[in-house]
Amino acid sequence: MLPTRRNIKNAPTTSVKGGFPVYYHYTVGISGEKFFYGLKDKKFIGNTCEACDFTYFPPKMFCEDCFNELGDDTYKELKLEGTIVGVSKVFFDFRGQKLVEPYHMGLIKVEGSNTTFFHKIVDIENPEIDQKVKAKWNEDRAGSIFDLEGFTSS
Repeated sequence: MLPTRRNIKNAPTTSVKGGFPVYYHYTVGISGEKFFYGLKDKKFIGNTCEACDFTYFPPKMFCEDCFNELGDDTYKELKLEGTIVGVSKVFFDFRGQKLVEPYHMGLIKVEGSNTTFFHKIVDIENPEIDQKVKAKWNEDRAGSIFDLEGFTSS
C-alpha cells in the first residue's frame, strides 16, 4: 500500500540567517597539470588510450570508454590546429548583462584528438562549421586557460 500524499503547499518553512563559509583548494590533478603546463609552453598536450586508440584533449587520467588507466607513456603533443565543429555567438555575459561587443565560442576538434575543446574564436567575423583554425596565444602566459586567447583562421 502506498503512503498517503501530503499537501505541502501551505507547509511551514524555516529559514536561518547567517553565513556559510566554505574554504577549499582545487587542484587540477596530474592530467590537468600537464595540460596547463603545456598551454604555458604554447603546446597542446593530449593522451591516447592504447586499448581503444582514442585520443583525449585535454588529457584524462582514465579512458572514459574502457576505464583503462592512462599512464605517463600515453601523453603526447598535438598539433595547434583544428576544425570548428560547433559555434555560437555570445550576446550576454554570465550575469545576463548585454555585451557591448558580442563574440563567438566554438567547439574545436583539435587535429590528432577524438574529442572537442570549447574555447573562444577570435579574429573571425563569421566562423563556420568545418572551418580550419589554429591556436592564438596571449603574450603573458601563466599556466591557465587564458594563456590561449582563442582560435583564429589558419
